[in-house]
Amino acid sequence: MSYEPPQKGNPNKLTINQHTFPRASIARFAGPSGRVQLFHTESKKVFPAKPTERLFCAQRVWAQSAESGYMKDVEDAFQALAEAILDGRVHRFDLIEASIISAFYCLWNIRAHFKRLPIEDQSFARTGVVGLARHYTKDDQERLEINGIFSIRPDLTMAGRFLTSPQISQNLMMAVESMGDAQWGILHAMEGEFIVPDNFNQMRVVPISPTICLWSQTSRPVELLDRHAVAEINRGAIRSSIDYYFARNLDQCPILPGHLF
Repeated sequence: MSYEPPQKGNPNKLTINQHTFPRASIARFAGPSGRVQLFHTESKKVFPAKPTERLFCAQRVWAQSAESGYMKDVEDAFQALAEAILDGRVHRFDLIEASIISAFYCLWNIRAHFKRLPIEDQSFARTGVVGLARHYTKDDQERLEINGIFSIRPDLTMAGRFLTSPQISQNLMMAVESMGDAQWGILHAMEGEFIVPDNFNQMRVVPISPTICLWSQTSRPVELLDRHAVAEINRGAIRSSIDYYFARNLDQCPILPGHLF
């Protein structure tokens, strides 16, 4: 599905490329060149990719008010916690911190779902609507969107992103509630590095650096993983991925037989 481009020059600074896994999170896996190694499933090729790579993004699949509103709140809270973990300031999680991780994990996977299966634009032409009391200009529509107000175009259509945003919000609340049993802990790879998939529906795992990830099913706040355990998580990452997966250096990521890139 093609996306609706903003006005020329994008004067309202709408986000066109919307990351499913945040750019800041991807950047933590970048090597000295500022790029990660990305395996593209369709082409079966590995290539270096910046965190701004188009493949990491949906294009205006959800509204700007969601991107810069509740989604940003989830991301900001998680990024602050991730930095505290990497700095060694946090070693175990309280209920609030656990809910921050759960919300981030769920948002990542939900956004990845809607990137693959976006809601189509809706037409009101056959619903009895014969006209609009006011025809909003393109600039009017964009300004309304920034403020969380959804509009109908002069051709009696509504952008699918206006339906996607509340759907993601509802799905997020339900998904986080279902994760009330999550026991998040910190996993350190003693040998090898972690792979990051485009979604992680196979396991409740959130990689935050090449050698550190969060896992929801641990009884200890911190665990050290050998190479085989890292390979198990990487197997789950590869199984979960649909369009791509990436790492700082895929050659340093142990994988189990049958899951070669």
